[in-house]
Amino acid sequence: MKASNWARTAIGGVLVVVIVHATVAVGGRAAEVPPQDLERIRSATPSEPAARVAKPRKVLVFSRADGFVHDSIPWGAAAVRILGEKTGAYAAVLSDDLVMFDREPLAQFDAVVMNNNCGNPIVDPRRRANLIEFVRSGRGLVGIHCAAHLDWPEYTDMLGGYSIDHPWNAGSTVTVKLEEPGHPLLRGVATSSFPHTDEIFIFDHFSRDRVRILLSIDTEKTDMSKPGVKRARGNFPLSWTRAYGKGRVFYSAFGHQKDVYWRPNILQHYLAGIQFALGDLDETPKKIETPRKWEKP
Repeated sequence: MKASNWARTAIGGVLVVVIVHATVAVGGRAAEVPPQDLERIRSATPSEPAARVAKPRKVLVFSRADGFVHDSIPWGAAAVRILGEKTGAYAAVLSDDLVMFDREPLAQFDAVVMNNNCGNPIVDPRRRANLIEFVRSGRGLVGIHCAAHLDWPEYTDMLGGYSIDHPWNAGSTVTVKLEEPGHPLLRGVATSSFPHTDEIFIFDHFSRDRVRILLSIDTEKTDMSKPGVKRARGNFPLSWTRAYGKGRVFYSAFGHQKDVYWRPNILQHYLAGIQFALGDLDETPKKIETPRKWEKP
């Protein structure tokens, strides 16, 4: 979805456009989520926020990809929008317009959701610096699935990991383990290990010392004989949080497939993660003071 009209209005200081459709440019064409899938998402969305909303919040859902373009991108954007609308947790603006990362438009938001942005979608050094500073200064960042595969070292450092492969291709089922069953971002997700069908990443440029893992692959209940698994070096995270400067970061690897976005427990997890990034849901995130050198595998 292009949001350039919204951006011009916001720069003028008044917001007059309300975005109600989940139409996002995918592979150079507009893709709209069909009504029956929107209803599935609405039906699976929680009715209440995961935490008390301290003040009105605004979220940018950025859906541009410059690499492999997931067909599920509009479904992810719709899910994030509906989560905010139905629960009242935040208002979402859906866009693939790079002008949103200019300083003044970006300042309108409390968090940015990077929605399956494989490749190199933001190349302008000023816009890159604006996003880094946006989070470092106290705002939020949420990454969905391929948001961990951007060719941008500083962003990878901020997010906490880089996806290098998916030994479990789309349609594969793994068993997911709750690393901290009592964690507030896991309320309503599950009470014990659960199966999840999706494309499943493994990560590099990742360390348990730098992030707080919430969900991971249960290696005792998952087929670990897939080619490429050894590259993960024993770490199989699926979602995590971390602090970056004064800001908050939440990432989840779920979201390759369209149907992921009408699974109630996954939507509950994303809602909690977004509210964490916004500052309404608290934990004690881990913090890294000195970023380690990043090298592309």
